[in-house]
Amino acid sequence: MFKKNILIFFVFLLTPFFCNSEWFKLFTISKGDLYLETNSITRTGNSVFFSQLVDYKKVQPNGMLSFKVYSEINCKSLQIRDLNYETYKNHMGIGNNFYKGKPNKRWKRSDPGSSVHFLNKILCDRVSN
Repeated sequence: MFKKNILIFFVFLLTPFFCNSEWFKLFTISKGDLYLETNSITRTGNSVFFSQLVDYKKVQPNGMLSFKVYSEINCKSLQIRDLNYETYKNHMGIGNNFYKGKPNKRWKRSDPGSSVHFLNKILCDRVSN
């Protein structure tokens, strides 16, 4: 009976960790955490597509606590552009998106040695068609 209770306890304890299991934490900074949605990563030719999530520790001036962005990397130049934004008033992108605008979709360069450049390079090197 004791072993069964311990098993039940661990199942309930670990269940929340599996709810968002596709989000992989890349790093933490003072303002929040950056996650990569592993099951969103795809490649078409020389482009890699993926979703990221910023989970803020404090409510931002516009009321958001989390921010999702769907991006495209040009693997020839390692430039990146944002294709879609979503903002949420709850942590981890839970609830309804309240962003009403559109990203400008311009290509952006990243500096060699920066975390963006490193992530772009890793995704382009590791993700195949």
